[in-house]
Amino acid sequence: MVEPRPAHTGLLIPPAARLFHAGMPKTGTTALQRTAAGRRDLLLEQGVRYPGGGMNHRKAMFAFSSRPVSWVGPGSATPDPARWTRLKAEVRAEHDRRVWLSNENLSDEPEDVLHAIVEATGGTPFVVLTMRGLPAQLASAWQQYLKSGVGTSFGTWLERVIGDTPNPSTTPSFAARSALGEVVDKWVRVVGKDNLVVIVLDAEDRTLVPRTFERLLGLPEGNLEEDALAGHHSNRSLSAPEAELLRRVNRVIRERGDVSWVDYERFVREGFVDALLCRRTPGPDELRVVPPRWAVDAAVTRAHREIERIATSGVRVVGTLDDLAAPVPSVDRARSPQTIPVDAAAEALLAVLSVGLGRGNDFGTSAPDTAPRSPEARRASIEDVPASMLAQSLAQRLGRRLRRQLTSALPNHGRRRGQ
Repeated sequence: MVEPRPAHTGLLIPPAARLFHAGMPKTGTTALQRTAAGRRDLLLEQGVRYPGGGMNHRKAMFAFSSRPVSWVGPGSATPDPARWTRLKAEVRAEHDRRVWLSNENLSDEPEDVLHAIVEATGGTPFVVLTMRGLPAQLASAWQQYLKSGVGTSFGTWLERVIGDTPNPSTTPSFAARSALGEVVDKWVRVVGKDNLVVIVLDAEDRTLVPRTFERLLGLPEGNLEEDALAGHHSNRSLSAPEAELLRRVNRVIRERGDVSWVDYERFVREGFVDALLCRRTPGPDELRVVPPRWAVDAAVTRAHREIERIATSGVRVVGTLDDLAAPVPSVDRARSPQTIPVDAAAEALLAVLSVGLGRGNDFGTSAPDTAPRSPEARRASIEDVPASMLAQSLAQRLGRRLRRQLTSALPNHGRRRGQ
């Protein structure tokens, strides 16, 4: 295998350059984005502009390419073009500081769109691609797709994305994201190999990514150290029963076709998913989502092909490329849970009702409940009931009454029921 040249020296990009953190998803992008957004003013003082006012620049760039931020079909949503107009104006007005742009889905875009975005933002472009092992992505990627409305089981999804007869139409973006060598080559054609850095995550060194960004941007060491994040914002994984509840709800919602993405995002993503992630701590015996052995083996084989392609591209690499093929724990066969813990269903239902009554949520700032529980309380919280019953109940509430009753309780959607 051709070894990449070291990238630890000469990482600093020039003043007024544009640094695009262009993915990949599920590589710690959320934590880095929240740190950057939370320290936006400090970064500005230190010569780095992290433009906008939100956590990242995904929706602005989606607005530029007219790409939906949601599922395709009834109720889909495309961001307001004004998002891109504002972002572009702020970036183009910066002539002295380095500009940092972050969109973990940017590398999914076609090459002509990437060329256009780079040209529109002006300045000298540099690109960073953060990557993690392909086997390690299997469970996390499927869960991320669940949060976007996918209703396919883990086993079926794996057969379609990495099996012997793949069907990329299931989640087209995964096919693009797993072709890491093609992603690198595409960006080389856009910005050149000398302006591209690949960072391979190190499971033993969580500081590798923020330290590398500090070097690229000329920031003091420790400036991008990750804040303590809870729940949704730490991007913890769903347990297998939690994922199964969400999957079944998604399936019914998509079959009915009467829920818009705006409502789904409010009630499901920001409602019950956030509640599960922020208010609940899975029990020590609760099943985790673990890929089957055949899928891990297939991912390892594919990863080795991608490693060779990246190594021969001539781009700078921080970390160890061989880590992209590191195997992960596996099982003989992926199985879907048939029961859901009562406390998980309760959190989901309460969150939907809370959002529907216009009370919003504060899940993003609340830590999971980790206080010790009595044996009696623990038995009550982990008591299982049939998954089909809970999921069907919640999905029926969402599908039949979401827009008609719950949204009617929100401001600007009519009077509250009973008034």
